[in-house]
Amino acid sequence: MNIKTYKIRLMKTESIIHSLSVVLIAMLMTSCIPELNIRESNQTVPELYAQTNDTTNLSNVRWQEYFDDENLIALIDTALANNQELNIFMREMEMLKNEVRIRKGEYLPSVDVGMGAGLDKPGEFTRAGAVEKNLPIHEGDEFPEPLSDFGFGAYANWEVDIWKKLRNAKKSA
Repeated sequence: MNIKTYKIRLMKTESIIHSLSVVLIAMLMTSCIPELNIRESNQTVPELYAQTNDTTNLSNVRWQEYFDDENLIALIDTALANNQELNIFMREMEMLKNEVRIRKGEYLPSVDVGMGAGLDKPGEFTRAGAVEKNLPIHEGDEFPEPLSDFGFGAYANWEVDIWKKLRNAKKSA
């Protein structure tokens, strides 16, 4: 066997080993993916569930009516009013409700009306001031000092949700 056939045989062997290793790695990678078992939720409710007349259920009784002691009621009221965690939670709930309202409103077109006023008085020795000083509006009329600016307008805006940005933001809110 000469050296040329040895090299060809060695190259064939290397390509076979390389191909087998790629196939082996691919088989190992596909075997690592677990099978998803999706279970359906059971949403059936017994028929007698809504018709129970359980008198021991205290969820319908206000806590102020449950306790008879005025001092205890005043103490609980004070604790609820000064509870930082409860107050923070209530503020976060208000913010989330407002965010949901905003997200619902972003689907709709909006129309705004705006009005503005301003004054412009350039310095005498600036470029704009020198131009105004030497450039009459009409013959014999100069630029008013200060120059007033009034504006009034209506603005319409509507964002089309092509990339589902608004829908995803609404779902997350």
